Amino acid sequence: MKTIAVIPALNCEKTISKVVKNLNGLVDEIIVVDDGSIDETKNNGHTNGAVVISHPQNKGLGEALKTGFKQALKRDADIIVTLDGDGQHKPADVQRVMDLLINNHCDVVIGSRLLKKEGWRNFPKHRLWGNLILTLLTNAAIGKKITTDSQSGYRAFKRKVVKKINLQSSRMAIASEIIFETAKNKFTIKEVPIKATYEDEISNQRLIIDPLRIMRMLFSKSLRKRP
Repeated sequence: MKTIAVIPALNCEKTISKVVKNLNGLVDEIIVVDDGSIDETKNNGHTNGAVVISHPQNKGLGEALKTGFKQALKRDADIIVTLDGDGQHKPADVQRVMDLLINNHCDVVIGSRLLKKEGWRNFPKHRLWGNLILTLLTNAAIGKKITTDSQSGYRAFKRKVVKKINLQSSRMAIASEIIFETAKNKFTIKEVPIKATYEDEISNQRLIIDPLRIMRMLFSKSLRKRP
């Protein structure tokens, strides 16, 4: 069973080396999608053993993930794990995220920072409330509670899921769109609690524009067809 990690990265020169190094030995291959960085993200990812695919200019998280998914499928991945390149996620959690898939308990696993209430204390307050609202809207668009952390980038997918879901979002709305599409196609989702660190993490989310885009995407998709 071949496992490939996909890491979207934008200006992560200070953290990408550590993220890649800590993933070595936990997955079979690592793909870093450098989304138009203007620093040494590309070189640092490549030097530490990752396959690096570069966008000549910034296209957004959604396009970076779609590029990574496409390449992982070409490289015959059975399981695809996504995590951020900014050091927020602990690579050591990758086995916990993958275990449910490997044991055939579900089709997608979300590493939730909010599944346990103690995780709420470490979450930056302005982002915590935004995440809770977007998670509520994501679940409402689906018609039932699917997730406690719709914006988590730490996820694992079976190959069949990535091949089937129809992703159109170019930027941050991709996080909620993936969950909506997974549910619409009757794939099963489970969550495991993870811890995140925010000391060096720099959010690329725009506080007004991105939530509005997420809400517009969810409204549009829920009108077309509910899962």
